[in-house]
Parts: sequence; C-alpha cells; structure tokens
Amino acid sequence: MSRSFRALLSTSLKAYYRNRSAMFFSLLVPLIIMVIFGLLNLGGNHTSENIGVVDLAHNPSSQLIIDNLKKESVLQVDFGSQAAETNALKKGDRALVVVLPAELGAIQTCAPRAVGCHPGPKPVSIPIYTNKAKPQDAQIATAIVTQFFAQSSFVALGQPGGVFKPVVQVLPGQNTTYTDFLVPGIIALSIMQTGIFSVAFAFVQQKQTGVLRRLMATPMKVSEFLAAQVTTRLIMAAVQVAILLFVGVVFFGFHLAGNVVELMLACIFGSAIFIAIGFGISGYAKDEQAVPAIANILVLPMMFLSGIFFTRDSMPAWLHTVSDYLPLTYVVDAIRSVAVNGSHLWNLGTDVIGIAVWLVITVAIAIRLFRWEVV
Repeated sequence: MSRSFRALLSTSLKAYYRNRSAMFFSLLVPLIIMVIFGLLNLGGNHTSENIGVVDLAHNPSSQLIIDNLKKESVLQVDFGSQAAETNALKKGDRALVVVLPAELGAIQTCAPRAVGCHPGPKPVSIPIYTNKAKPQDAQIATAIVTQFFAQSSFVALGQPGGVFKPVVQVLPGQNTTYTDFLVPGIIALSIMQTGIFSVAFAFVQQKQTGVLRRLMATPMKVSEFLAAQVTTRLIMAAVQVAILLFVGVVFFGFHLAGNVVELMLACIFGSAIFIAIGFGISGYAKDEQAVPAIANILVLPMMFLSGIFFTRDSMPAWLHTVSDYLPLTYVVDAIRSVAVNGSHLWNLGTDVIGIAVWLVITVAIAIRLFRWEVV
C-alpha cells in the first residue's frame, strides 16, 4: 500500500464521515427500518400453523386426506418431497411434516375363521416429524393433526377412526424467527443503498463542479484515487454489517449461526456490485437531479422483489423466476444462507456464481459509462 494511496484513503474516509446526509442514509436509515420491522414482528403473530405434507401413496386415500387437511382453517399446507419438507422443518419453516405412506388405503383380507383379523382398510402408521427447537409450534400443530386423524373424516373411504396411527418423531432443527429472516435482508439493503447512492451522488456532484477534472491534472494516480473511493465504501459496508448484526443479536434475538468472516466476504463482494452500479449511474447521469430517478428505477424493484422484507414464495411463478436473477437476490440469499443456516460460501454455488457474474457485468458497465467530466 503506497503512501499516496493511504493519504487518498484517509481523505476519502474523512470526507465520507463529514457528509452527514451520506452517514444518515447509509447507517441510520437501514437501522431505523430494521428496528421498525423488528418491533412489528410481522412473522411472530400467526393464526395458523404451517405444515408440510409428503404424499408417497398418490391414491384416492391420500388425496382425500389432503383435501380434508386443506379445509382446516388453522393449517397452512405445503407439499413437497420428503427431503425438501424435512429440510424446511429443520430450518424452522414448518411446524411439522406429515408423511402419507405408500401403503395408505391398502385393504386387509382375512383367512376364514382368523382370530383378531378384521377385513377392511388396513391400519397404517402416519409418521409425523416435528422440530425440537420449536416445541410450542410443534405441540399446537401435533394436537391439531392428531385430532384430525382421530376423527371419522374419511367415511367416503370406509376408514373409521383408529385406522390411522400418528407416530411422532422429534428432529433437531432451528427456531427461525422473522427477525432471523429480516436482519440479513436489511444488511443486503443497506449495502445496496450505500454502494449506489453514495457513489452516484458524490461523483456526479464532483463532476458537475469540475473537481474530478482538476484532480486529473494533479500527479495523483487515477487507479489509486478510484481504489481509495471503492475501499472507503467497502469499509463503510463492513461497519454497517457490524452495527446491524450487533443490534439484531442484542436487541432482537437474531440467531447468528454462520461464520462471521464468510458473512463479511459475501457482504463485501455484494457491495462491490452496487458500487460498480453507482459508478455507472454517475457516468450516465448529467446532473444530481437525474441520480434519484435513475437509481430508484434500479433500486425499488430489487428492494421489493429480492426477498428483503418477505419471502418470495408467495410471488406468481413468472415473477419469482424473474426475481431469481436479480443481483440483490443472489446477495440476500448468500447472506441469509451463511448467517441463518450456517452454510459455507463454497456450498452456495448458485449464489456465488450469480454474484461473480453480476460483478463482472456491473464493472464492465461502469467502465463503459463512467466519465470524469460532464459531456
């Protein structure tokens, strides 16, 4: 690190610190948003239990059970493979998982004069899996589902109560709360806003006033000047992450399960994408008035479609597919996987590749659009 770079970095950090509006929007606004949504606890007060159903039978008996489960107003039913639903249960996304076995609906026949044998529907065990880390939700959902199977709800198939025998198995898992979902999203939102707005506004202003043009006339190396500006934003992103994590853990009970170093790496590479977007906007915008319009065209769709505040599962299929490829989605998913699920970056192939591809794309766009003076 050369002496000139250290001097430029020190100057850039001081300038950033003295810019009260940049400090407010990059540090305080994300913190305020997290506090508001954390206090609202939008995921904490639910009137229904989310259960997973795995249908291994695929016959009229299992379909009748599914149809009746859907009618239970206190249950929200999701369907999937046993591996997928069990994984969702361990993450805390399900109160329990019901497995409808392949032998469901089988007919039992008896030999003449057989003792203790009753011809008709064959009794079958219904495996029910619960999450050890969420005992309250598991208890409520288990009571509802057990009562459901105990009722004579399947007269159409001639299956009275007692044919179905729920067998509860407790699995280790996480107690994932809405705060656990929210904090990584707010972290991603904050580094996006800092990267885009702090760069775009600062450089457009300097370009308009001729500061950048005069800097070019000095012995300063352009590469060191740009490196100092980028490093400043990356340092501020790291500070943001530390503050938001501290507030989330101490005041809202955020469960940090992953490696902090890997989390910081995901945030830094994600921040680099939005810094590059900021440089691209600053090169394209003619004046400061154009920056908010251009920036918000990019920021607002990502803010609401990338799963910052709410899960993307409720989106229409086509919109979900579109949101899959947004740069903020890759960053949010990577941060959330590391922080909440304890995943390692090298296991997040899709997200890491997505971040890398978007970094290359945005840097190329920034190089193409950036200008040192108003054209």
